[in-house]
Amino acid sequence: MQFIKYIVGFCLLMLFYGCSSKQTGDMIALSDLDPISIPEDSEYVVEIKDWLAIGPFEVNSFLADPAKSFYREDLKRYGIKEGLINEKGISKLQKRGIRTFLIEGPSPQVKLFSYVPDQAEKKSNFYLISRIHSDKAQEATLIIDGSNSYAMWLNGDKLVEVTGKYNTNKITDRFVNISLKEGENILFVKVNRGTNRLSWDLICAIASRREGERIFSVNYARDFVVNPIVSNTLEVYAGPYTSGKVEVKDEKGQVVVNSSFGQRNTNDAPFVVSGLSEIEDGFYNAALTVGDKRLEEVIYKGDYNEFVHKMKARVAEINKGNSYAEDLKIALQKVEFMHNKPGDPNSPNETRYLNKNRVFWGYSLYRMLNENPLTQLMTYSDEEGRSGTFIFHKDNKLQKNIPLVIVMPFALEGDLMIEDWYTSNLDQIETDNALADQYGFAVAWIYAGGKNYSAEKAGKEITAIISRLQSEYDMDDRRLFIMGDCEGGRRALVQIATSPNRYAACGLMFPITLSGGIDGVPIDLLPQMDKIPMIIKHGTNDVKSPVENSRRFYTEAQKLDIPVEYIETQGSHVYLERDYRGFIFEFFSRIIAE
Repeated sequence: MQFIKYIVGFCLLMLFYGCSSKQTGDMIALSDLDPISIPEDSEYVVEIKDWLAIGPFEVNSFLADPAKSFYREDLKRYGIKEGLINEKGISKLQKRGIRTFLIEGPSPQVKLFSYVPDQAEKKSNFYLISRIHSDKAQEATLIIDGSNSYAMWLNGDKLVEVTGKYNTNKITDRFVNISLKEGENILFVKVNRGTNRLSWDLICAIASRREGERIFSVNYARDFVVNPIVSNTLEVYAGPYTSGKVEVKDEKGQVVVNSSFGQRNTNDAPFVVSGLSEIEDGFYNAALTVGDKRLEEVIYKGDYNEFVHKMKARVAEINKGNSYAEDLKIALQKVEFMHNKPGDPNSPNETRYLNKNRVFWGYSLYRMLNENPLTQLMTYSDEEGRSGTFIFHKDNKLQKNIPLVIVMPFALEGDLMIEDWYTSNLDQIETDNALADQYGFAVAWIYAGGKNYSAEKAGKEITAIISRLQSEYDMDDRRLFIMGDCEGGRRALVQIATSPNRYAACGLMFPITLSGGIDGVPIDLLPQMDKIPMIIKHGTNDVKSPVENSRRFYTEAQKLDIPVEYIETQGSHVYLERDYRGFIFEFFSRIIAE
C-alpha cells in the first residue's frame, strides 16, 4: 500500500511540475532564432530583444512553495543540464510536448506575463535562449535586470543569480563582465515569477566594457551602497569594476573610514568595509572611486528609529504658522510613511530600495531643519485654497535669475505625492536633479492631482508653485521651462497651449500627441502653442507611444512655423541610461544662451 501511495504521488508531481502548454504547429529549431551580432566598434550597446523561450513550467502550491520554485531544475528530467542547450535538446523538449516559441520584441524589456496563455499563478520558470555572434574573441559587459528571480549562463558557465527582486524599476540591476568567444555564443537565462504579481520581466543588453562602466557610473551614481542604513559595516556594489576605493566622510569632510579592494566581483557578493562601529551615529557621505569615476551617496549610521523619533520632536517644537512649518510637517509625513512602510526579509532588493528612500528623505528633512535644503518637499496653496505638495531641487550655487524646469508627471494612480511614483523612482529624480545642477537649473516635480488630474488643476498648481518659489527665491519669469515623457509629454503640451506666454521652451520624450482626454489632443492644439521652441526625441520601436505621435506632430508644427527640433532613434520606451533626458537640459541651456 505504501508503495502504491508513492507511485501515485510521483505521478502527481510529474503532472503538476510539467509544462502546461503542449507544443503545436511546426517544430522550432535553435537556428530559427536570429543571432545578435556584436559590432567591431570600440564602444557599443546592443539590446537583446529576440529569444527562444521554453515554458513556462508549472508549480503546484500544494506540493511545493512557489517562492522556492526557482531552485527547481525543470529541464533535468529531460536529460538537459541547466545552462546548457543545443538543437538536440530543444527537439527533445518539443517531442515531449514542452512549449517552445520565439519572442521577437521591439524592446529589450521582455514581459513574460504576456506569453502565459492561462492561470499565470500556477506558472514558475521560463527559460530563454539568445544566440550571440562575435567576429572575434572579446571582452564585454552584460547589463541585466529581472524579476522575481533570475540566473544567467554563457556557454554553459553560470554568470549571476539574483533572487527576490519584485520589479525592474532599476532597469540595470547587474553589470557582469563576460568573455565572448569568436563565433557563436549561447546566453541561457532562467526567470522565475515565484509569487510575484508586480512583474515577470527580463531586460538584457551587451555593451563594450567602456560603455558598461559609463552606464554603471550614471545609474549607480548615488545607489552603490547596498545597506544605506548601516551599523558596523558598509557594503558596496561596484558593477563592472573589480577594483576600487571606498571612503566615508563626516559632515566636516573628514575621512573617518577608508578601504580598497582589488580583483573582486561584487556581483557575487558586495565589498564589505568594516570599522564603522567606532564612529558616531548620523549622516555620512560614502564615496566609491572606480577607474576615473567618483560616485557619492549619503548613508545613515546608527539607529534609524531613534533618528525618526528625534526628527518628530524637533518638528513639533516649531510653532510658526507659515509655509516653512508646513513644509517641515509634510517632509516629516514622508519620513514617517517610508519608515512605517513594511519591507520583506525575503527580498534584499526591497530592503535596499526602502532604506535608500528612508535615508534620502530623512536627510532631506535633516537639511531642511538646518535651513540648508538641497532636494526638499514644499507646499503650496492655489487660488481656490487647495493645498498640495511638490518636490523642489536647487543647487545652493544658484542665487540670482534662477531658471526653473517644471516636470509633468505621467498618469499617476494615487491621492498623495508622498506615497506615489516618487518613492519607487528615486533614481530618476536624483539623476535629473544632477543634470539640472550640471546645466544650472532648479527643478520642480509636480503631482498634478495624481489620479484626479485635470489640465485646469495642473495649471493652477503650477501657478501656485511659481508664486511660492518666487516669494523665496530670485526666480526668472523669462526662464520657465516644462518637460515630460509619454503621457507627461502630452500634459506638458496641453499646458503650453493653455498658457503659451508662460514658458520659454519645452522638452519631450516619446510624447502622446494624437490622443487625449477632455483636456485636449496636442496635435489639435498646435495653433494655440505660439512659437515656443520645443525638442522631441522618439524611438521607432516604441510600442507604448508609437513614433507616429511625434512624426505627425513635427510635420504639422513645421507647417505652422513652430520651432521644433525632432530626434528619431532606433530605441523603444525603455532606456538603459538614467540620464536619457540630458539632451533636454542641454537644449534649455541653449535657449537661455540665445
